[in-house]
Amino acid sequence: MVNFSIFNELSLPLQAHTAQANFINFFQLLVELKQHGFSKIRMSNDFKHYHILNTTNFPQFIGQQTDREFKTRLKSFIANTIITIETPIIKEQESAQFNHLNYCEYFYKNQATDGGLACGDIWNTVVVSFFTHAQWSTDNVVLNKETLKDDGCIEETLISVKHTSNCGHIKSHKNFFDAIEIENRLNITQDNFWDNRDSYFPKKIKFCPEIESQIKNLDKTIFQHAISLLRDIETNRKLITDFNYSGESTTVHTNPELRKIRLFTISGEKVFIENHIKSLPHGNRIYFIEQKSVIYIGYIGKHLKGKRDK
Repeated sequence: MVNFSIFNELSLPLQAHTAQANFINFFQLLVELKQHGFSKIRMSNDFKHYHILNTTNFPQFIGQQTDREFKTRLKSFIANTIITIETPIIKEQESAQFNHLNYCEYFYKNQATDGGLACGDIWNTVVVSFFTHAQWSTDNVVLNKETLKDDGCIEETLISVKHTSNCGHIKSHKNFFDAIEIENRLNITQDNFWDNRDSYFPKKIKFCPEIESQIKNLDKTIFQHAISLLRDIETNRKLITDFNYSGESTTVHTNPELRKIRLFTISGEKVFIENHIKSLPHGNRIYFIEQKSVIYIGYIGKHLKGKRDK
């Protein structure tokens, strides 16, 4: 789980006669989000470069203000005093999220978008808008998501992105913020994970015994991404089908050596596990199999040897 919200750039520009009220409301949202542990907001562009009014960027907008107190608040905002502003929404090293946009395309009202709304789904976090139009007076924004599957087919789904343009919307996401608070209290680490796995994952997800040694050797960042992803599934915030995953090729199925390294232990028996989630950084995978509503995790780490590997 992440500790940042995301800015919806589509909620700009503002109208001159309501701009000050919009900013004051926006600042109140950021302060309340900060109280819920969201100390940062990510944006697709440096805020200074956005057009706040139709033909007015942020520095120009500040220069036009005559209300000294409001002008000071604007400067405080851009100086990261109210909340830390980060750009871009997806950073260069966040390869899994970049890759997500290679096989998924998002549409809002039939217009393609890869900005704040799309990234709200990718990061599973809340998107923040200026209240500039009735379309932003909602606590969830619906997008059409098109996913390119391994067989070349396009899968279309409607998704709902958590959204806020007023403090009432934040209250409607109470369960989401409560879940984040629980995650923070859990403080899952590589040292305490195995002994407490049944407490961390009491319902949906079980781990094959091979995972114990794998976890100890994982890069810390990969571990955190994997646990965050699996906790989202465990707590019903995400479905396993929300993530990019696939099975193995016919070559893997028929090659005894390649098949053997995909055998993991479930209830004392070796089981072939081929489905693997591709949503971890740096080519890491989560191999899983679902049996009777239980998702068994057999392997977390680099993609297992395939037909193209020597």
